[in-house]
Amino acid sequence: MGAIYTEAQKEATRRYVNSTDQIRVRTDKGNLDFIKAHAETMGETMGEFVNRAIVEAIYRDRGEILIETTHSDEYDISGRLLLSGDNHYEIDYIVDGVRKIKRLDEQKDVPSCFISDYAWMSLENEYENELLGGE
Repeated sequence: MGAIYTEAQKEATRRYVNSTDQIRVRTDKGNLDFIKAHAETMGETMGEFVNRAIVEAIYRDRGEILIETTHSDEYDISGRLLLSGDNHYEIDYIVDGVRKIKRLDEQKDVPSCFISDYAWMSLENEYENELLGGE
């Protein structure tokens, strides 16, 4: 990277900063290297690891199990297929900066061999419903 910070770089930075929320976290002395080493072992940045840890803890606290992470290339959105405590699937995704968790079918209605397809189709269906303003 050159020594000059171009207008294009400034604009890209501004767009990135405006597309994210920021959380500042403090930890006990000695934890930082421990956390960094673990994130590196997992092939993640510190931010990726902290975000994953927070979301997984929320799911666990709510009695949900993360089944699969899915992505729609058509809409360029990602989501997570969850199994709720009452044995229903849910899709967790973000549209226009708003997190949505939509209840779907019971687990018994979806054969395990189709889980990846189900997750992907559920994500796209829910996003299309958001675009069209329907349920």
